Amino acid sequence: MIYKKIALLIVAAASAVVAYSAETLPLINRSQAGRFVTFGVHAGVGNSFVTENYESVFPSITDLSMNAGWAFMAGATVEFAIRDYLSVGTELNVLANNHSADMIIHAAESPTVSNVFLKNHYYSLNIPVYASLKMNLASTVRWNVDAGLYYSRGLGGSQRQTVYNATINHLGQQILSSYTIKTGYFGDRDAFINSARRSDVGLHLATGFTFHSHYSIGVRTQIGFKNVAYTEGITNPNVHNFSFLATLGYNF
Repeated sequence: MIYKKIALLIVAAASAVVAYSAETLPLINRSQAGRFVTFGVHAGVGNSFVTENYESVFPSITDLSMNAGWAFMAGATVEFAIRDYLSVGTELNVLANNHSADMIIHAAESPTVSNVFLKNHYYSLNIPVYASLKMNLASTVRWNVDAGLYYSRGLGGSQRQTVYNATINHLGQQILSSYTIKTGYFGDRDAFINSARRSDVGLHLATGFTFHSHYSIGVRTQIGFKNVAYTEGITNPNVHNFSFLATLGYNF
């Protein structure tokens, strides 16, 4: 719901500026750009989560809910103009990501049922490289559509595991137990099912508007290509990163 409101706000802001613009420019301006290099800073907020196939590879997981968590970003941008309508750019971003999982584990014919609650929190360095198509909606408004690839490197993080066990002993009595532990998020063999590999590559897509050549607002998504599951077990799950953020920025 919040993303729908953000999208409507972006469209309304662009429409308002277009309505008050007196100068008409071509949508695609094929002339040489006024500036070759543009520097900027930006911040973003949104959601991050992972896609996985746990239930397919672990039959003992009888119920599973993966939940997106808040994601925060801060970074800097540099773009090089090829023509007025086309640039290539890169960014250096620091991201804080969160996601969680709730699952029930019950192996066939086992007297034990476990409820597992996982909370994952981690930081990463994120570097997208992309081509940016820039279109003039008005003399003071530009619409950009960016597409490219990203590389990320995990800096650190943690996983909090809370496990509740219920079992029936040989006397028919129900025995309850629970424990909570904290492990690393990257490359930790004690993480539940798997931890994560530090490096990731994937698709970077973004769009937004720039007003008066300085102020920008937009949205972006990144979809991981790499299986980031790190495990030393025989069974290897398939886990991929996914994020969606709304951004605000300033170009110098």
